[in-house]
Amino acid sequence: MPVPRTVEARRYYRVALQRLEDAQLLLEKLGRPAAAIYLAGYAVECILKALILTSTPENRHRDMLNEEFRGGRAHNLVWLRERLRETGAAGFPLNIGHDLTFVSTWSVDLRYTPGIGDADDAKEFIAAVERIIDFANGRF
Repeated sequence: MPVPRTVEARRYYRVALQRLEDAQLLLEKLGRPAAAIYLAGYAVECILKALILTSTPENRHRDMLNEEFRGGRAHNLVWLRERLRETGAAGFPLNIGHDLTFVSTWSVDLRYTPGIGDADDAKEFIAAVERIIDFANGRF
C-alpha cells in the first residue's frame, strides 16, 4: 500500500490508520460506540489532511500546518473537504462523496455528549470511514 511521500503527510496518514483501528477496537472489544465514532471521526480528519498535504506543494506545508491546520475549522470535515478541492485534487466518486457527507456530522464536540452511544450507528459510521480511507489509500 503506497504511503504519502512527505513526512507531514505520512504522519497524518499513520494517525488516521491508528485512530480507525482504535475505533474498531473500542466498538468490538469494549462496546463503546460513542467513543468509537469520536475516534473514527478523527481518522477522517487526518486522512483528509494527509490528502491535502499530498496535493499541496511541499514548500507550503509549514504554512499549512501552522495556519490552516490550527483552530476549530481544522477539525471541520466539510471545510477540510472543500480545502482539498481547492488544491486541485481529483474529486471523490459518488459513493465516497456520500460517505463523506454522512461522516461530516462528526465534530470534536462529540466529546461532550454523554452516554454510551448506539452500536448500529457506530458500525455504520466506521464502515463509511473504512471506505473513505480505503479510497484515499489509492491516491497517495
